[in-house]
Amino acid sequence: SEYSHALGFWWSSTGIDYFRGYHRNLRAASRADINRYVKTYITGKPRVGVALVAPEAKAKAALTEQDLIGGAK
Repeated sequence: SEYSHALGFWWSSTGIDYFRGYHRNLRAASRADINRYVKTYITGKPRVGVALVAPEAKAKAALTEQDLIGGAK
């Protein structure tokens, strides 16, 4: 079932206590909390982007390595 899949995911990655309080904690986060997080961990920080592209799709789109790493203009 979907519930058992979700429970298995949360149990294996964070633990049951995290899963049980997840929605309550989401609702408790304020706009100020989110803004503080963005300013602390995102704004002005280096970024990494990842794109998984099947070889056939890459060929069909005629993508080059430069296109994928942001060198294309």
